[in-house]
Amino acid sequence: MRFAILGHLINKNDINDIPKKWIKNDIILSPEANINETKGHIIGIKLTAKDIMSLPQNQVREIILNAAVYAQNELDVELIQLGALTTSVTNGGEWLLGQKEFKGFVNHGDSYTAVVTCHAVHKALEKFEKKPSDLSIAIVGAYGIIGEAVSKILVPQFKHSILIGRREEKLLELEIKIKGNFETTIDLKTKEADVIITATNHPKALLDSQHLNKNTIVIDVSQPPNLSYEVCKKRKDVIRIDGGYVDFPPKYHLPIPGMPLGKNFACIVEVIMQALENERENHVGSVDINHLRKTEKWGEKYGFTLNELTNFGKPI
Repeated sequence: MRFAILGHLINKNDINDIPKKWIKNDIILSPEANINETKGHIIGIKLTAKDIMSLPQNQVREIILNAAVYAQNELDVELIQLGALTTSVTNGGEWLLGQKEFKGFVNHGDSYTAVVTCHAVHKALEKFEKKPSDLSIAIVGAYGIIGEAVSKILVPQFKHSILIGRREEKLLELEIKIKGNFETTIDLKTKEADVIITATNHPKALLDSQHLNKNTIVIDVSQPPNLSYEVCKKRKDVIRIDGGYVDFPPKYHLPIPGMPLGKNFACIVEVIMQALENERENHVGSVDINHLRKTEKWGEKYGFTLNELTNFGKPI
């Protein structure tokens, strides 16, 4: 089952780090990758995170559809993974499935990202000898695809949880899905938390020093990151952890500019594992917890797991 990873630029300077031979008119196309005899490509659209959030939605969706159809018709791709903000702007992938031009399968990859995010939280607490039952956690972007999934899993484990989002009506919908001791708010009340998970589609860094308590652990899932390298340099007490990376054998290294050797995004790995399993299903919209648990088993099966905590790709 051939796959394609469909992503975008984080900022306008990223194009300078991409080999010129990859740039094909309207898209960026990597050489073919071979993962245990399952083949695929990295495909990028020439939009930045800021472009995707500011341009008319119909225009952005059309660019995404054209890239997906190109992968289908020219590369024989059957399974598309929507990376970063291409998920948000297509309603979790549901919009792409509704387009008659595209006949393949779609997976946003956020199920395994949620798994790995929870693993990162537990590994960090073990490393610093802390128990979730003694701590407060804030989840920023709590009603998003990843945020909702990790809220369902982690909120019952913590002393108190602060579920943060921009829209009150979406937070009210979330409340009936979550069990445990929690509050919901549209305010960025992260300074009250011992642990913070960021899982937003914000086009630039969201958290500043004023939003962080002393010795806070931040699991930053967002792309672009919600906690900048500059803030980390100023606040030596704060522990930032890459929330979306898993270990990925160097022999299978995918050509993703800036990706540390031996690492990969969990969302990308989920779709690779689906292709290896030849599972012909769509995984769009809200995360199905049964599928989430299945991706966890796939990760163990193929060895694409979180073995080391990192901050901007460097070991902690």
